This record gives sequence, structure tokens and C-alpha cells, in this order.
Amino acid sequence: MSAAPQNTTYQALYRTCMKEAAAQGRGLMQRLVRRAAMAMPQRAATHPDERERKLLGEAARTLLKHEGALCEAYPQALLAEFAHAISGDTRKTGVLSFDSLELMGDDQMQESVDLLRLQQMVLVEVEAELAELNALVCAVQGLRSVQAERNPLRPEVYVRSLRTVVLQSPVPAGMRNRWIQFLGEALPQELARAYQELCVILRSHGVVGAGFTATPTPEKDEAIQEWRADRAVGQRGGLLNVKELRGLLTGELDGAPAAPPVEPSATSPEFPMTMPAALEALQEMKQADQVMKRLQQRDVSAHGPRGLAQALGQEVVALMVENIAADARLLPPVQQLVRELQPALERLALGDPRFFSDRRHPARRMLEQMTQRSLAWESVGAPGFAAFIEPLQQAVEVLLSTHIEGAEPFDFAVTSLEEAWGDLQQRDRHYREKAVRTLLQAEQRNLLAEKIAKEMRGRADVAGAPREIGAFITGPWSQVLAQARLGDDTGSPDPGGFASAVADLVWSAQPRVASANTARLARLAPQLMEKLRHGLATIDYPAPAAQRFLAHLAGAHDQAMNAAAQPGRPVSLSTTMTREELEAMLGDEDSTPGPWLGPTEAQQSGFLPTHQSIAPRPLFQETQPAAWDTRPGALTPVVTEAGLPPGAWVEMMIDGGWARYQVTWASPHATLFMFANAAGKTHSMTRRLLDKMLQNGTLRVISREAVVDGALDAVAQAALRNSLDIRL
Repeated sequence: MSAAPQNTTYQALYRTCMKEAAAQGRGLMQRLVRRAAMAMPQRAATHPDERERKLLGEAARTLLKHEGALCEAYPQALLAEFAHAISGDTRKTGVLSFDSLELMGDDQMQESVDLLRLQQMVLVEVEAELAELNALVCAVQGLRSVQAERNPLRPEVYVRSLRTVVLQSPVPAGMRNRWIQFLGEALPQELARAYQELCVILRSHGVVGAGFTATPTPEKDEAIQEWRADRAVGQRGGLLNVKELRGLLTGELDGAPAAPPVEPSATSPEFPMTMPAALEALQEMKQADQVMKRLQQRDVSAHGPRGLAQALGQEVVALMVENIAADARLLPPVQQLVRELQPALERLALGDPRFFSDRRHPARRMLEQMTQRSLAWESVGAPGFAAFIEPLQQAVEVLLSTHIEGAEPFDFAVTSLEEAWGDLQQRDRHYREKAVRTLLQAEQRNLLAEKIAKEMRGRADVAGAPREIGAFITGPWSQVLAQARLGDDTGSPDPGGFASAVADLVWSAQPRVASANTARLARLAPQLMEKLRHGLATIDYPAPAAQRFLAHLAGAHDQAMNAAAQPGRPVSLSTTMTREELEAMLGDEDSTPGPWLGPTEAQQSGFLPTHQSIAPRPLFQETQPAAWDTRPGALTPVVTEAGLPPGAWVEMMIDGGWARYQVTWASPHATLFMFANAAGKTHSMTRRLLDKMLQNGTLRVISREAVVDGALDAVAQAALRNSLDIRL
């Protein structure tokens, strides 16, 4: 089987698999309800508390009454979660984020901990079945190696869907909690069964699982094991958890005293309250040794933290820095500068232990500037990187040498960097603002033109017109009508008289009809031609295409006049035009052509033609097996309905080579997107072309989430994992 048909087959099979998994939800929920309804009375029989026995019995009876509603809702909840998982949009799937933590109440925090505990329990129980399903689902996505995070059917998706439908049930909160507990306990066995059924379906269609990339799996670092042992005699009695982290962000811990430090020993090195979960992640990236060494070398002096908030603030800074510096999207010199900046950030945390949560704080802004801007370059040797990194190195040196406390040094550093990068920024801003104005006007016109075209298709005369005339009216001429209405401030029902020309155009383009009244045609034709020529000029319609259409219409007029002069000669109802001629005159005929821009608009915004030929290319030459899939589209996640958010970085194939661009603007209706590179060059494209390039592998997403946001979210999620063994 050739690659193209197989890809098409696999795409269809992938969609079928998602639908089947959602459809399984009804039977899955039914079995969960039956298991939970049996387990609750059994648990009640051995429970020592009489009140709890009654509550469990009532919860079981009520659960059976709501079985139908739960079975109905679960497939829909699964579909919604699958969509979010496919898009990679974790902030919409209930994953704890750093920004949301400050607003959470105690019940919400405990619920997040309970949810994670359930997810981990299910994950352990279905490990074998999930491994097989991961391989098969990755294969139908075109991946050569298993990437578990690309499987939308992960256990946490089922757990979140379960929680969603239970929370929608009109029962008391206590009863809902019991439902989640017992339904969750029943989930592993039933989910394993569902996974097995999906694997059978995929294998029956000839799918062979993707391979597992061989990577070293060393034993856990001894220092991490020592840290786990230190937990028993912890420096302050435990690890950072979500309650403490929230207390830091809300200011609740500002007056709390710091725990006394533990004296260093040969077997227990002194380092702050580092979270094992974060260190284990670093271990996988072979960086735990360096992290532990730096933590051991951190200075504990009279200038150290005097309160719990200061201690936690420094701890969050340390973890944030490690997460940022370990981000593979950053080039090594930027990673090194982030590490070098850590002492200055920790010193700042003594006086302002929450600076990292304030997006307007100069230190937070500096971190975001140095990380996000650096994504513009794919290598250290790329043009412009030296001009970017040199001022940054100088700013970090100044911050490390200054003795001024507070945010002022960072404010000065940010101002200095903006001045150093200012000329390019100012030039870029000017071009972007001009391009954005152009694209906004184009989108507004296109949206109105779509509405007008729909109205035109509903007219009987247009519906019966020759194909090329109908295409012209619902295409370029609808753009003309939209432009006239948007530019009119007189309140005229037909500004420019362009709408009234439609009836004359349809009539005159049909030789058999027009030949019956040549006097009207002779009087009408010159005025109509001038009206059409003027209207097309208002939208800067390409002159060759306009001339081709006008010549075609003139031919129809001549045929009508000649027919009148030769009464006995047969007259065709209309002229004929090949598809190639129609496309040359009006563009690629398509039911969903997308926004159209005139030549001047396209030039001002760097617009890429939607119908350009885009040939997919592999990311690398096939010289040796790669650690990840290098086929077109294999590395690119599916884009959500909103497209790509401003700030995201992509690489696209432009002029025969790869170039890195940032999404600098998306239109309000997500139909147009603008990109800019480090040199200030801009390109814009329609949503349709964006999807097309993603599918063909000529555009791939490098970074969707801000580096600092991701680093802080990782801190919050590690704190959540450290909360599993405690009651908040």
C-alpha cells in the first residue's frame, strides 16, 4: 500500500477509534454503576460508624436511580475530553495551573489531590493494556515511535470525564464524593476491558503498533533516594504541598516563622525543600546530578530566609529556574543565563517572595523576555542571535553584581534590554500595526461578503445563471458589495449601485435571452462593463483576471447581437468555460475558499496564497533511524478551533527552506493569522492554509505555551503530587 492511501486509511481509522471509545462510554458507565452499587453496601456492612453505613446505603440506592442519566452523559463527556486531549490544550482539561492555585479553596485543592490520586491508581492498574493501546494509537497517527502523551485515550481522560458527569448530578456533595470514590475504585478493571476491545479493533484492521524508542533507564539517583529518607526528618517536617504554595501566593504565610535549618552532614547534604517529583523529571533528562550539586552549593547565611514565606519563595524560584533551564526549546546560552540569574532571583525572593506570580513584576517580565524572544532563533549561529544575547549577558552580569535590593535593578535591566532591542522592536511594531489594520479590514469585508454571497445564492436569477456568472457574483462581486457597504456612510441601500447591476449581469450573460432585446443590450452593455470594471477596481481585483471575465462577458454580448442579426441560426443558452479557464478567471473553485485579499493587501501583510502548492518534506534526510518520527505532520499537534494563539512559535517551509516565525496576531474570528520572524519579516495566511501546511508537514508548532508559564505550572503540579499522602 502506498503512503498516501495508507495515511488516509489510518486517519479514518483514528477517527473511528475515537468514536468507538466514546460509544463504549455508555456500557462502561453502566458496569461501573453496577459495581459501585454492589460495593457500597458491602463496605457499609463492615463499617463501624452507623451514620456512615446509612449514608453508603442511600448513596447506592440513589446511584442506581441515576444510572440512565450517567450512562447518557458519559460518552459526551468523553468526546469533549478527547477533543481537548487531541488539541494538547491542557489548561482546559482540569490540569492544575500555577495561576489558578491562588483562587482555589480548601475543598477544591483536596478535590484536585483526590483526583490525581485516583488517576495514579487507575494508571497503575491498566499499565499493560495501556502500553499496547499507546503503541496502536500512535501508529494510526503516523508516529513511528510511541509517544504516550499523544494518546487521547489516556486514563486521566476517563477519570476527568467520570468526575464531570458525577458533579453534574443533582445530589448532595457528600453523596457525589462517595460516588466518585466507588466508581473510581471500579474503573481500573472496566477500563482495562475497554482498552482490550479497542486494541482488538485496531489490530483487526491490520494496525501494527509503533515501536518503543530505546532510552537509558538508570536507577534513581542516590541523592534522590537520600532526599526521600530525609523526608522523615525533613528540614521543616514535610515537602512543599499545594496548601503551602497557595498560602505563599495569597500572603497567608507572610508572618509564619521559618523552620530551623538542619545541620549539614556527610550523608545528608543541606539543600532546600526540593520536590522529588521535579527532581525525578530532571533525572529523566540526565540533569539530576547537576541539580543536586548546585543545591548542595547554595549559600546558607545570615542573609537567608527568616520566614516561611521567604523560604518557600526561594524554593519556588529554585524549582522554576531548574524547569526553565531544562526546557529543550531554549538554546544552551539562554539556559546558562537563566541558571546564572538564580542568585539574584533568590535574593529578590527574600523581600518579595511572590514576585514570580505577578506578570507585571520586572523580574517576571525579564524572564519572559529572555526566554520567549530567544525562541526566534533555531541555533546559536542564526543571524541576529548574537545581537540578542550580548545585551542579555551584560544585563545578567549587572544584576549579579548589584547590591540594590528589590525590583529596581530588574526594572533597569528590562528597560536597558528594551532600548538595546528597541530599533528592531519599533520597526517591527510599525510593520505589524499596518499589516494588522489591513488584515482586520480584509476579514471584516470577507465575513460580510460571505453573508452577501449566501443571499445571492438564494436568488432565483442567480441560481439559474451560467456557472461562471454565478461564481463571479458569489465571489469577487460579493467582495465588491461588501467593500461598498463598509465604506459607505450615507446609509444608502445600494452604495455605488453595484447590487442593482446583478440582475443586468445575469440577463446579459445569456445570449439566447439577451438576443430577444438587442436594443436593451446595446444600451446596457457599455454601462454594465464600466460598472463592473469600476467595482472590481475598488477591491484591487487583479487586472488580468478582471479583463478575462470582462472579455468573456463581451463574447456573450457579441453572440447575442449576432444571433439577432441571423434569426435562423441556433443560439446557445450561454457560453461555455472550462474549469481551467474558470479557475484562471476567478481562482480555485472551492466550496470553502476562505478569505480573499487583494494584491495590495497581500503585499502589506505578507499574505501567502491559500491555494499555493505545498509539497510536504521530511524534517531530516533519512540517513539513520531517528529517535522520533520525522515524517510530515508527525511532530505537530492538532490545532484547536481557535487556531494558534498569539505568542506561539512555529517553523514553516518558506521559499524552499525552514524558517522560524512567531504568531503575532490572530483575527477576531480566527480566519487570518500573521507571523513574524526575528528579522521583522511578516507573513499572513488563512486558517485554511494553516491547517493545510500543518497536515502536509510544511508548518510545525515549536512552542504553544510560554516557557515561564510552563515552568511555574510544573511547580504547581509537583506540589500537587507531593500532597497525595496528606490530608489538606
